[in-house]
Order: sequence, then structure tokens, then C-alpha cells
Amino acid sequence: MDDRMLREAVLRMVLGELARQGDMRIPVNASNRHIHLCQQDVEALFGAGYRLRKMRDLLQPGQYACHEQVTMQTDAGQLTLRVVGPVRRETQIELSVSEAVRLKIEPMVRLSGDIQGTPGCWLINGERRTRLQQGIIVAARHMHISPEEAVLYGLKHGDKVCLYVSGPRKLTFHDVIVRSGPGHVLEAHIDREEANACGLKDGQLCRIIRGEQAGPFSPLPPAVCQPQAPQATPQRGKALLTETDVLAAINRGQKEIRYPKNTIVTPLARDAAWEKNIELIAE
Repeated sequence: MDDRMLREAVLRMVLGELARQGDMRIPVNASNRHIHLCQQDVEALFGAGYRLRKMRDLLQPGQYACHEQVTMQTDAGQLTLRVVGPVRRETQIELSVSEAVRLKIEPMVRLSGDIQGTPGCWLINGERRTRLQQGIIVAARHMHISPEEAVLYGLKHGDKVCLYVSGPRKLTFHDVIVRSGPGHVLEAHIDREEANACGLKDGQLCRIIRGEQAGPFSPLPPAVCQPQAPQATPQRGKALLTETDVLAAINRGQKEIRYPKNTIVTPLARDAAWEKNIELIAE
């Protein structure tokens, strides 16, 4: 087992233990534009019998970035795309919304594999070219999870959850689609534009919000979505511990906050404490 595999195994053990305590987190990575090719299009663009060459493995088992790149062309311009293997049953291009708009393509948000009725383009590699009749999508934000982890997280294939991204540009992503089955590893995917909007770094751990916390994909409760109104540092008997309380304690140089067991600790307060390494202690 190499260092990377060891780190991932340890991370998943830690995330599993947190999930057992009701704190569900997931590593989130941003996807750049790319293309999945069917074997017919591989051969049209690279020659009969051609096989894609692996450059590096991706986190999801069996998925890898390839050395090969191709160019997509519309009447409005071109973009270079990295090929992601292995070959698929049908060719599919994944773009961001702004990239689709730049090429004057209608941005159609779809799950991977759902390409019926989507736009097409020309695919070019040097002197070789082939016509893609359909297959250009903006990938719906989604998360992968193994069946065993899904039981632990209380999720199933096809569920929708919210992802809360902490930090200076904190943001909650709604309608994150759960994809669970053999060969899936715990990881969420958003596109690069979404990541830039909240300053997310690849691999950042984000909180999963589900069920009664999130509601049926409606706006989250104020305690989850919005900064709390300024309040004094919590005293014994106080019912609420907020992000503002935690930040005030940090500014005073405190390394821990003690509070009565019946106090409600908001998700933003827990995130702030975790990020700043301040201990929350229920008395």
C-alpha cells in the first residue's frame, strides 16, 4: 500500500467514525472540462485499434486521466478537452455553464450518461475529425458512496442531499445527487465554476446535510444557511451556541469553549471551531 492509499484509508476510517457520531463529511473535488470517448470515436480520432494511454488514476476506481486530448468545435469556437478513460458506451463531453455559453451551446444540466437530446459538435484530432450528434452536458453536482458507507450515512442511490462548504465564502449546494453501488468511493463532484464561487480547494471536507435538516430541497434553516446575529459568549443555561460566539472566543485567545449539555450548537459554530482548532466541551 503506497502513501496515498494509506492516507485515503485513514481518512475514510475517520470519516466513518464521524458519521457514526452524526457528523457526516465528504471530500469534494472540482471537475474541469473533459471528454469520455466510445471506442468508435477513439478509432475515428486516433486510428483503428487504438487504445487510450493512462496518465494518472482518479479517485473513483477504474477511472483515469489519459494522455490523449481532442478538440471540440462549434460555429462559435473551439475548446481542448482532456480524455478520461476507460472508453464508454457513448461519447460524452462535460463543460461548465460559461464554457457552454462561450461556444453558444445550450447548457443542459444532466447526470453523467443522460445525454438524450443534448447538443453535439465536431471532434478533431489533427487531420482526423468526427461528428458528435449529441453528448454535451453540464454535469449535475453529485456524490459517490459505496453501499457500506451509504448504510452508515443513511443514504441510498438516487437520494438528494445538500453540501455545506465552510470558509470565507461559505456556501450550501442543494440537489447533490447520491450515486451508490459497487466500485464507488466516498467523494463529491462539483464543477470548477462552482468550486471557484466558494473558494473550495480540491479534497476539502464538506458537511452533508440531509433529511429533516435540509427539508425536501427547500432553503435550509437559518441556523445552517445564514450568519448568526451577534450574541454574547454563552453562559451557563444559555440555549444556543453560534458561530459568532466561537469567533469571539477565538479573538480572545481561548482554546476551548465550555457550555451546558442542553445547549444547541449550530453547524456553523462547529465548523468554525473545527477550522480554528478550538475545543467545544459540553459540561
